[in-house]
Amino acid sequence: MAVEGPAEPSTGEDAQSARFNREVFAGLFLIAAAALGYYAAYPLDTGSMSGVGSGLLPKAVAIGTGAFGIYLVLAGVLGGGERIAGFSLRGVIFVLGGILAFAATVRPFGLLIAGPLSMLISSMADPDTRPVEIVIFTTCMTVGCYLLFKVVLHLPIPVLPPLLGY
Repeated sequence: MAVEGPAEPSTGEDAQSARFNREVFAGLFLIAAAALGYYAAYPLDTGSMSGVGSGLLPKAVAIGTGAFGIYLVLAGVLGGGERIAGFSLRGVIFVLGGILAFAATVRPFGLLIAGPLSMLISSMADPDTRPVEIVIFTTCMTVGCYLLFKVVLHLPIPVLPPLLGY
């Protein structure tokens, strides 16, 4: 009966890279975002027992985000996780491009042009999305945004200024 010896001890580089996996980086990002959010909301009043202040929700969201970030860091360090193999800028570029396109076109062209345009640009972040999915999603989201912002909330967002005058 053959008995196998213990597995090779991992070298320092392998053990070190195993600690810096996707969960650790995601947790560190969430902690940084939470710190920035709490810093931005710090001057706002949280209120008292009799009334909620304008700073309560942003500070609570920042604390919750930071707590989840700490959890992710601990889960990534203590448990094994998927190592970061590489990083593609495609997603970041197209999502930021969609946001910038919406910001640049919502006032002059309205929600019915800016919304679908930003969703179409952002959808190019994933090479696996199919055109039919994109069209269905964009149509549903545009109708939903119109109903929410104009019909339900009555917000003064321009819908289609070139045709409607506002």
